[in-house]
Amino acid sequence: MLGLLRQRNFGLLWLAGLISMTGDWVLMVGLPVEVYRRTGSTLATAGMMLAWLVPAIALGSIAGVFVDRWDRRRLMIVVNLLLAATLLPLLAVDLAGIWVAYVVLLVASCLEQLFEPAEVALLPNLLEGGQDQLVTANALSGMNRQLARIIGPTIGGITVAAGGLAAVTVVDAVSFVLAAGLVLAIRTTRGRAEQSAAAAAAVPHDTLEHEAATAWSRLRSEWREGLRIIAAHPILRALLAFVVITRVGEGLTGTLFVPWATDALHTDATGYGWLLSTQAIGGLVGAAVIGRFGSRIDPLRLLIGSAVAFGLIDLVLFTYPAFYPVLGPALVFMVIVGVPGAAMGAAFTTLQQANAEDRVRGRVVGGMMAVGAVGSLVGAIGAGVLGEVVPVIPLLIVQGSGYAIAGVVVWRLTWRRPAAPSG
Repeated sequence: MLGLLRQRNFGLLWLAGLISMTGDWVLMVGLPVEVYRRTGSTLATAGMMLAWLVPAIALGSIAGVFVDRWDRRRLMIVVNLLLAATLLPLLAVDLAGIWVAYVVLLVASCLEQLFEPAEVALLPNLLEGGQDQLVTANALSGMNRQLARIIGPTIGGITVAAGGLAAVTVVDAVSFVLAAGLVLAIRTTRGRAEQSAAAAAAVPHDTLEHEAATAWSRLRSEWREGLRIIAAHPILRALLAFVVITRVGEGLTGTLFVPWATDALHTDATGYGWLLSTQAIGGLVGAAVIGRFGSRIDPLRLLIGSAVAFGLIDLVLFTYPAFYPVLGPALVFMVIVGVPGAAMGAAFTTLQQANAEDRVRGRVVGGMMAVGAVGSLVGAIGAGVLGEVVPVIPLLIVQGSGYAIAGVVVWRLTWRRPAAPSG
């Protein structure tokens, strides 16, 4: 598994992701703290989530069109540099007001809609061993997310305590610049998506007016093509159903995790911190296991089995405090669930990459992201409304059972179909 990191291009991409995501976690710790300190309003902090999710819903699918048009490596470099520049207005919050933070988050989220599809679409083209290494590579990508989740909040807490929002902003901006430099060092001739013969033969028109009309028509046509491919391909269609079911539960859990920890487990801020830490440790353990053995399992079977296992473990995790409200078992379950969690993430990404042709891979990933953002928003709103009248534990049953159901749905939609890539 670690041998994959010695492949120059993949190693550079992995390290760039680790650095930029660590910077993101620094900001995620510092910015909400500062917003709440300045406003004293939970509504103000909730608005930050809205500012982040709206671009994902509105632009996620369309952004994939441009990811498939442009050189993905260059796009990632440009987006990293733009993200660094986008953060700088946060240095003027004291002068201009807290509204600047919302504008920064909105613009940064718009840029992120280009970055993630570009990264997922580019990764298969960087592997020396081809698609046989996809599960391992995606597991390693999941591992750097967990490493960033452990390292970033620690750095963020120290940074915000030492220098406030300005220091946090500088650290995150520098992380994006470093990541851009690492991506710049990647050497590949496959940064741009393969184009169809029809697209390659397209001839520009003479008049600007006609060119503008053609550009809009082309954008609409390419966007619709991506949606049609998802709808027509049995595995991609199953993945879309998986996203719809599971992301609603994730949005619900994201809203109710703190109330579950405090009300059901009767723990304090220290216990909550332990839960988050063991969750990240579980993700690391899971990524290591899947990175080592996951390539031996068909990714479709891996997704189905890990989703069902993840759902069943979560059901036990979230419901046992009704009978035994003690923190210890929750910490153990958080580590255990990391294995199927890492397997799900690696298998899901691998299936997107393997079953979407290179020329449309950005649109497929972007479409999944947009649908997932809608699901998260629905789940968060539902949790906010229902959480006032329904106990936390019954609501969290939706999350665990949702993953188990989603695994069965994927199996049912694909059980007569081969898991081979379409192109």
